[in-house]
Amino acid sequence: MKIMILVTLVFGLAACQPQPVNQLAQQQHFICTSLIEGFLKTQHLGQYELYSLRPTLHTQAVHRDYRYKASSDSTMKVNLPRQHDLSFQCAQNSAQHYEVRLIDQGQNQQQVLLSLDLPPQKTIDTLTAFALKTQ
Repeated sequence: MKIMILVTLVFGLAACQPQPVNQLAQQQHFICTSLIEGFLKTQHLGQYELYSLRPTLHTQAVHRDYRYKASSDSTMKVNLPRQHDLSFQCAQNSAQHYEVRLIDQGQNQQQVLLSLDLPPQKTIDTLTAFALKTQ
């Protein structure tokens, strides 16, 4: 019975056409995950892994919610973290400004962890060591 349900589910999902990923949403996601994972590494919290993301990368959004869970790896069980999961909100307030907040679900509070102002695209272009040919 379980196998039949699994086979039906697999064929049902295979028939679905995936939505294309929004290019700007992908860029925003790359910056947000880099900031969050950089923060986790500096705090020696490398055992957390991305668990969920809302909204998906099919649409551009001002705010994205990221949920990280502690790894279920057996080697990590010796040093279990106090919190099983961490929630972050990443906001892109303008084309160059990003802000990452830690969400405390228990007390319904948000704390700003990181804020990043990217330089203008013209400055980035002058700092790039190579140029890609566009055709």
